[in-house]
Amino acid sequence: MKWVLIGVLIIVIMIIAYSVSEQYKDKFDFYSNLKSFLNQFKINLAFKQDKITEFLNKIECKRQFKIFIEAYKEYLNSDTLNLEKIKVLDEGEKAQLTSIVKDIGKHDARNELNQLEGFLLEIEEKLIKAKEDKEKICPMIIKLSLLFAIGLAILLI
Repeated sequence: MKWVLIGVLIIVIMIIAYSVSEQYKDKFDFYSNLKSFLNQFKINLAFKQDKITEFLNKIECKRQFKIFIEAYKEYLNSDTLNLEKIKVLDEGEKAQLTSIVKDIGKHDARNELNQLEGFLLEIEEKLIKAKEDKEKICPMIIKLSLLFAIGLAILLI
């Protein structure tokens, strides 16, 4: 019975570690999707010039970025942007994303393209940081949690 409890304890610790590391992966996915979104938006602005609602409906996304797209659609209807449901961003990142969203569509096409280039540079920096975190912190969390779980199991034996 004791071994079963120790096994369950190890499994629970590893599930918690995996869910924590998933947040870093989700943040990387969010920023890579945001970069792709802004690049597609830039292409749409320069060539296709679809309406923003049509453009947003064509975007295929998942997880946290889908929440952002839904919030963007609501923003177009109500002029209030609610990013509280996006769990992977801290308050500063949410404020920066809010300013990006609110600045889009306020200029002529040429200035809009220049502004999107600036946004893309900012997002690229965030993407690099998120990638570094994903590659360094996620494996570290899993390894340290496994060591902790094994150490705890040894203490309980």
